[in-house]
Amino acid sequence: MTIRQTANCAFGVARLAFDAAAAVLSVAVAVPVAFVAGEARTMAHTARGDITPAPENSDREHVHDLGTVVELS
Repeated sequence: MTIRQTANCAFGVARLAFDAAAAVLSVAVAVPVAFVAGEARTMAHTARGDITPAPENSDREHVHDLGTVVELS
């Protein structure tokens, strides 16, 4: 290989490493920001009273451990 090919390969590897680092950093920042935004929105709805309590389960429904509701006939 010539010096030019070696330099091009090294530049390509460095660019891929930079792209990977940028992707990891964006995920590391985006996840906590989304969580904080969701929590802030929930707290704002709670403060305004927009969230109503869930209706009581009727006698015809049974909630499984996984949270799914099965109607009993």
